[in-house]
Amino acid sequence: MRYGGSNPPLCTISLLDEWSVVDLSPAGSGRMWIAFAVLGALAVLVWHTMEPGKYRSMTWIFLGYFAFRVMLQRYRSR
Repeated sequence: MRYGGSNPPLCTISLLDEWSVVDLSPAGSGRMWIAFAVLGALAVLVWHTMEPGKYRSMTWIFLGYFAFRVMLQRYRSR
């Protein structure tokens, strides 16, 4: 929230100012959550579109590997 003096006008009071900023720097958590959202969407697509079998299992392994890499990079940047 921005400070508008002792009696701020109502147009400067906004609760979304602090929530609308997403940190997309390499050490920020915004990139991690975007990566997890993309991996989650891909996992749902794999589940709905591929038939159970060898290729579906291999795709799950690849998605798990990429999720592990995202988590590893997050903890390495701290």
